[in-house]
Amino acid sequence: MKTIRQSVRLLIALLFVSACSTAPVRIPEKYNLDNQLENVPHIFKFSLMSWAAVDNQSFILQTSPNNYYLIILDIKSNRLPFSNSIQISNTGYMIWPGYNNVLVNDDGFEDSYIINKIYRFKDYEQVRAIRAQLSGGTK
Repeated sequence: MKTIRQSVRLLIALLFVSACSTAPVRIPEKYNLDNQLENVPHIFKFSLMSWAAVDNQSFILQTSPNNYYLIILDIKSNRLPFSNSIQISNTGYMIWPGYNNVLVNDDGFEDSYIINKIYRFKDYEQVRAIRAQLSGGTK
């Protein structure tokens, strides 16, 4: 009887821990830019030109001379601001928030981060303004 009670307690504790670990990811409020930028459901992957880190949870992706996107990761990456290269997981010709991963490469180490949101910039002036806003006006 004592063993059954201990097993039930252990099962309840495991269920509680697993329920807590599946809570939705909350990104900092500074990344809620729905009233400033166009939130897009996906972008085409086949035309990626360059990227530049904004901070440790976001970067700007350039897909053509006039198309820029803000990519926001689910969690912070200490390596993103210092990395020389990134990759986006290969899932065809589209990049989807919540589905594709960003692989941050740094000195032989590779970390994977899920894309949380994608915003489209209307022009480069908006890129500069949002970059300054997110980085605290330092860039």
